[in-house]
Amino acid sequence: MNSYRQSRARSVEACGAAAGSVVCGYAANNQGVRIRVLCEQPKGHSGALRGAFVILDAGDNKHTRALLPLLGRETDAAEVQRVNRRASPSCVSIANANILVLEERPREEQP
Repeated sequence: MNSYRQSRARSVEACGAAAGSVVCGYAANNQGVRIRVLCEQPKGHSGALRGAFVILDAGDNKHTRALLPLLGRETDAAEVQRVNRRASPSCVSIANANILVLEERPREEQP
């Protein structure tokens, strides 16, 4: 796993993400989460992901159980926040650009 500093440098906040990209959680509250963004995520935006996305994997973190009903279907940051806050009222959303990084593709998939 990359260090926190390296992950911040590669975060969706720092780099943005094209529509269709897969982004992954690297913070304690979203470890292992994989999300396919359906809308472009602009560089420099640190808040909740914009527009619709699909949670591909709920990961292994304190919100995993709460996220299971959302797996594989279109959702958005507001719905994810509502689901997470039922169990953890003060938690930051797992879908914030500053705690997500672009998924690295294996070398054989890279152009």
